[in-house]
Amino acid sequence: MIGSKVRVKVSSVRGVRDPEGREGYRIDFVEVRERPPMVMMTPTEVPKEIGHMVVQISKGIQKAIPGGSIKEYELQKLTLTFTAEELEAFELKPYPNQIYELTISKGKLSFKKI
Repeated sequence: MIGSKVRVKVSSVRGVRDPEGREGYRIDFVEVRERPPMVMMTPTEVPKEIGHMVVQISKGIQKAIPGGSIKEYELQKLTLTFTAEELEAFELKPYPNQIYELTISKGKLSFKKI
């Protein structure tokens, strides 16, 4: 069976307490995906020169709109909660905005720092 690889980013690390009062950490990961390119077409009955100008104007407007030039987007992916001892044993030292390659294979998760 082939494993699946996903690029994830640490979105937050928070201190928490479990029901027994032990200190721990809650780590939230988001998947970072490439935004697909925007495809623009003009009707075939419009002259080619006008169609080209409309496409160029549309691209310019997209860059001017807040968030229009962003090449990536994020999706909530995974939340892990560890005690301090478990986090140390897991050998993961996450901090916000750190990016990992998450490999999912045969019931195992492995993180590789990018």
